[in-house]
Amino acid sequence: MSPRQCGAHRIRVQCVGWIGGLSLLWGSPTLAQTPGTDSLRWSFTLSAPQAVRTAAQEAPPQQASPWPELLQAAQQQAGANRVADANVQAAQAQQRQAWAAAWMPRVELSASGSTQQQTYNGLDSRTPASAITLSTTLPLWRAAERASVQAQAAVTEQSRWQARAQRTTVARELSLAYLAAAEAAEQRRLAEAQLALLQAQLHINDRRLQAGLGTVLEQLETRTRIDQVRASIRELSMRAATQRLTVARLSGQTEVRTAAGLSAQTSALPSDLPPLSEALDQAVQANPQWLNAQAGLTAARATESARHAEAWQPTVDAVASASRTRQTQRFEGVTERQSLNTQAIGVQLNWPLFSGGYQQGRVQEATALLSRAQAQLDQIEAEVHTSLRDAYQRRAQAQSVIAAQQDVEATATATHAAVHKAFVAGLRTNLDLLNAQQQIYSARQSLVTARVTALSAHIDILALLDRLDAAHVAPLSAQLDPQALTESRP
Repeated sequence: MSPRQCGAHRIRVQCVGWIGGLSLLWGSPTLAQTPGTDSLRWSFTLSAPQAVRTAAQEAPPQQASPWPELLQAAQQQAGANRVADANVQAAQAQQRQAWAAAWMPRVELSASGSTQQQTYNGLDSRTPASAITLSTTLPLWRAAERASVQAQAAVTEQSRWQARAQRTTVARELSLAYLAAAEAAEQRRLAEAQLALLQAQLHINDRRLQAGLGTVLEQLETRTRIDQVRASIRELSMRAATQRLTVARLSGQTEVRTAAGLSAQTSALPSDLPPLSEALDQAVQANPQWLNAQAGLTAARATESARHAEAWQPTVDAVASASRTRQTQRFEGVTERQSLNTQAIGVQLNWPLFSGGYQQGRVQEATALLSRAQAQLDQIEAEVHTSLRDAYQRRAQAQSVIAAQQDVEATATATHAAVHKAFVAGLRTNLDLLNAQQQIYSARQSLVTARVTALSAHIDILALLDRLDAAHVAPLSAQLDPQALTESRP
């Protein structure tokens, strides 16, 4: 056998091995199978370093931080949630203050001491005195203060719904960040698998060039793709790290491990969501933002009623007092001690007749705030309805896209197999083969994006219906890889 025939024979043998490696990779359900990727990566070298093989076998995979546990931790430890809880406590204290001012009696004790000096026709007079008074006031009729109590009660209820809405917002942000980190990790695994395939293609190009069958252009084409994929891997790693920091900040945890990607099998989403028509009706009774706006409207109406009451209705109080006064008068060497005891009980009436436009301005302010609260309720109602419809639409469209992308992936895989056979036969170029590989990678990228879009829409629906908690998120965890994301150095 001639040297040229020997070289051609070696190339055919390596191409057959390469085809076997491709069938292992492209025939799998997803690109992101770590053992398959590693075996493919080392199949085109003489041997893997022993230290690398030992570390890969002995290092146990870390588990990702459970999604439901992160949500539970965020409920208590997120800074925004603690701020909302403090606002609720402050509103409750203000409500107790308003109730005490409108209904509870007040008892006051006062004491005073003084010394009076006079000069009369050249004669000095000095009179020290002391007094102590105990007084009590019982509100009998205070329409404005009692209307303010109702307004403050509505404000307290509004603050509770604001705290609930804040918790829902934090849970939604944490869930979306957790999903974004898993998406970046899955896209990185796809890129790493593509990198391994391109490196194998580059190895074949090198051998073809040594045998005189290839060109330098084929090497440059493949190296360009390799550099692009490496840059993409670095970008995806940074994106995953950023989302992991966001999850740690929202959950209040010092160490958070996000998922290494999506699950290998594409399973259906949980079917515990109500139909769209029922969801629109349930949002009226469940959505925190909507209920917050309704409580704000109630508070604005009560405030307006209080402003009208204080503008023209009188206040009636029962008052009682007891006092004792002692004084000593010294004049021309004569000292006279006096003691005076006084008791009084009665009813006090205060009726505002003219305030210079102050009360009218307060009434106008309350009326404007009532109009604003009504407009906010209408706006929130429209936003909730639109967001629900959009979330249901995105979820349905994403599920249809998932099925379509699976068909695209199957077609692209069959096309790649045909192009590869033509490449081996010399009928297609290296660039044609690289493009066929890129079509499979793009289809699987789109499939990952569609799966994450469906999950994000599902999360939005749960948030709008106030169901985004650990119990409803637990079934969604099956869509993610339980292993934790690790650092990658391409």
